[in-house]
Amino acid sequence: MNSRERQVRAARRLISDAQLIAFLRAVRGSGDLFAVELINEDLDNGESLDEIFYTRNEYGYLLSVRKLPALGLLISFGCQAGPAEGDGGEWQVSFVGDSAHLVKAETFWIS
Repeated sequence: MNSRERQVRAARRLISDAQLIAFLRAVRGSGDLFAVELINEDLDNGESLDEIFYTRNEYGYLLSVRKLPALGLLISFGCQAGPAEGDGGEWQVSFVGDSAHLVKAETFWIS
């Protein structure tokens, strides 16, 4: 397991699969982020989160999750396709059960 995959694994310990998928669906179409569109296409095609995130490749989807006091989670998500290629963003998210309740975009990056 490479460092990207270890970071994803640590992030996934803080969010359920259902919540992560709800978040990814909630941010779909909310901007021009290729990473968000790509992962939603992967999910639409029936790929599991394990298949999507754990590819044994140093490049791929990035995920970081941090708990915020009384605000839910700060989720950073993106995709690095090469040394200087990719995009992503960071969102404040709260959940009601497994549904993404509040999604506030914080920052975006494109390289």
